[in-house]
Amino acid sequence: MNAYNDDDFADMIREETGFEWEDIKDNLHGYPAAVLVDIMTELGLFVNKQLAQEIAKRDDAVFYLRKLIQDGKHWRRSRSGDGWSPIHVIHILPLIRNKAAFELLLDIIRYHEDDLNDWLTEDVPGLLVAFGEEVIEPLKEFAEDETLEAFARSTATESLGTLGIKFPQHQNEIKQHLIKLLKTTGDGTFAGIVAGGLASFHDPSVMPEIHKAFEEGRIDDPFVDEDELEDVINGVFADLDADNFKRNTYPLQI
Repeated sequence: MNAYNDDDFADMIREETGFEWEDIKDNLHGYPAAVLVDIMTELGLFVNKQLAQEIAKRDDAVFYLRKLIQDGKHWRRSRSGDGWSPIHVIHILPLIRNKAAFELLLDIIRYHEDDLNDWLTEDVPGLLVAFGEEVIEPLKEFAEDETLEAFARSTATESLGTLGIKFPQHQNEIKQHLIKLLKTTGDGTFAGIVAGGLASFHDPSVMPEIHKAFEEGRIDDPFVDEDELEDVINGVFADLDADNFKRNTYPLQI
């Protein structure tokens, strides 16, 4: 959805879907949300920025996007939308950027973690960040939910880390929240993820908490190494950190 401009997509839409974009685009502004969402579904992978933005303008867009998400056929390959419609939905919701859109995105993370696959860890944290500092509190609540799987919760902790850097006035409260999670979680994998989030602040004062978590066996993840986390804190991977921050801060190219 974000690699091509609308002119590029015109040929691709014609070749891959049989639709003529030139026949569709001039009338988009007059279509209701239900019709726009149906068009999005029919286009499968080939949804461009103009259609996405037009959907986001509709006051009732979240209602129809929720209906799509709740219909299991849209999550399956070789079905309506060939599995792409829900992926378009998660990228459109931050364009709407209201409470209902945010809550729907959280519901998708909560109930469709496995369906999202790599999108969960690669794109979702940045999509959450796009809602801004007003979602810090609900993200903290989401991260505390021990009924969720580690990588679903990690979308909230990674988003919080980015928001703490983007909005320094919230950094200390977010840092303290992550320390609380590190101390209280019973999930060793999630503890490792949280420790990585703490390290991203490059604050040596968090290292004793991380060291204690390793010492007490609360971090149970072979892919999380204490020495590497200390290197992160000390800025050894500064270029990688900058790339991650950029990805999470500017995930939307539409």
